[in-house]
Amino acid sequence: MDVSTACFPREASLNELLHDPIIGLVMASDGVRSEDIRALYNKLERRNEAKRQRARDLGAMERCFIR
Repeated sequence: MDVSTACFPREASLNELLHDPIIGLVMASDGVRSEDIRALYNKLERRNEAKRQRARDLGAMERCFIR
């Protein structure tokens, strides 16, 4: 275990996962490239941000009309 994460464990970043040798071997055997995973991650991040924005907009609209 790395000393820097011994007291404060955290999840691995996408970059760390994609550079893991075992994950690299599994991806290669499945014909998946890191660019594919990054593109999927970015697509999902944009979709989630759009949902968060809609929720903020709805909340603002509710505050205007519900008093």
